[in-house]
Amino acid sequence: MQIKGNIVELRQILRAQFPHVRQTVEEPHAAQAQSTGIGLLDALSGGFPSGGVTELVGNGDGSGSAQIISNLLEQIAGEGRFMALVDGADSFDAGAMGPEALARLLWVRCSTAVDALKASDLLLRDRNHSLVVLDLKLNPTKELRRISSSIWFRYRRLLEENGVTFLVVTPFPLVSGVACRIELKSEFGILAASASRSELLSQLKVSVTHWVSCKRAHFVAQTG
Repeated sequence: MQIKGNIVELRQILRAQFPHVRQTVEEPHAAQAQSTGIGLLDALSGGFPSGGVTELVGNGDGSGSAQIISNLLEQIAGEGRFMALVDGADSFDAGAMGPEALARLLWVRCSTAVDALKASDLLLRDRNHSLVVLDLKLNPTKELRRISSSIWFRYRRLLEENGVTFLVVTPFPLVSGVACRIELKSEFGILAASASRSELLSQLKVSVTHWVSCKRAHFVAQTG
């Protein structure tokens, strides 16, 4: 499902698709993690924490962030659940995904970071998507620098209430108060155009620079 730049329309579609959406505040969910389906990331972080913000920092076209998002969608779809992707610069390649995965995706296509943040706020209140991904990687730096830290605080409060897994993809460390920050160190270059996703993910290089459960770890790992 594709929506572009219309938050009112997004709200209407959510109500129609999920007529029994939970409106009341529930007890905080127990700490869990969303498996990424990528052995390296799951081994390092145990998956992306539910009820917290994970920031995935990837600078450049060959960092591997697009492959990770696609793999997450397949993982969520395989579990019979739903994922929402707020595409900050309308860059997601839906043609690379199978129909089974796309049937489990709510794709919100935006042209500015402001619209993407508004859509994310609405989706984090919805509670019907196990994973919400906010992809700001290709948005202009000027837009990203204008984002107030109060927005991330508000998101954290919402996540504490509903236990949703929230992943924010950025070109540089941006999000305050993250539960986990993973920086991508891969530089695939032209390899990304010819290699399969599984081949690229097998060569993924990452650095976990913030991890609440271990009070700030820093290490670099690579599969293979």
